[in-house]
Amino acid sequence: MLGFLSGVQLACGVVAIFGMAGTYNLIFIYTCELFPTVVRNAALGLASEAGQIGAIIAPLVVVMVTVNPSLPFAIIGVSGILGGFLAFKLPETLHRPLYETMAALEHAEPTTCV
Repeated sequence: MLGFLSGVQLACGVVAIFGMAGTYNLIFIYTCELFPTVVRNAALGLASEAGQIGAIIAPLVVVMVTVNPSLPFAIIGVSGILGGFLAFKLPETLHRPLYETMAALEHAEPTTCV
């Protein structure tokens, strides 16, 4: 039974690594589509920094295994599920123009969430 649970944990870990790698790459693509040119560099830098802060905090969450063996799995799992639900609040960018100025973005027609 212990070998089966280790295999399940390994499989969940591998899926999580692939998900994090894909999500980290999507930060750059989606941020460039979401913000107008005049603030795109600052927004991209902020999004990149947020991703790096997550990478810094992740090992500290894993160290919490000394407090409770299931605590790191719960924190990381809840964070992933919460992030997935919050992604539905982002506006759709398919077939939308890349705006050059903030004024053009403010005068654009409202987008619907996915």
